[in-house]
Amino acid sequence: MTIHRTPEQERRIQAVLSRGAYQSVEEVVEAALTAVEQRTVPGFAGTPEELDSLLAEGLASKQLTEDEFLSSVSKQTDALFPKNKTGPRS
Repeated sequence: MTIHRTPEQERRIQAVLSRGAYQSVEEVVEAALTAVEQRTVPGFAGTPEELDSLLAEGLASKQLTEDEFLSSVSKQTDALFPKNKTGPRS
């Protein structure tokens, strides 16, 4: 895939690289995609570190299908952040 960057985007990427935070444009793009993914997970109210942990766990498990992985993430996030559940009505 070819990604075309604007001159401003290229300047920003080079500024990040010059600070030594990343070693390549690919690493900068990966970090940017990770940040976008973290902000766009619907209903996830956890920290970026918790999401990173869940994503890393899923990626490390090559045995899961995509549906199994998503189900696992959903179960784990539900356990970490249970929805407001009401007790038995009296």
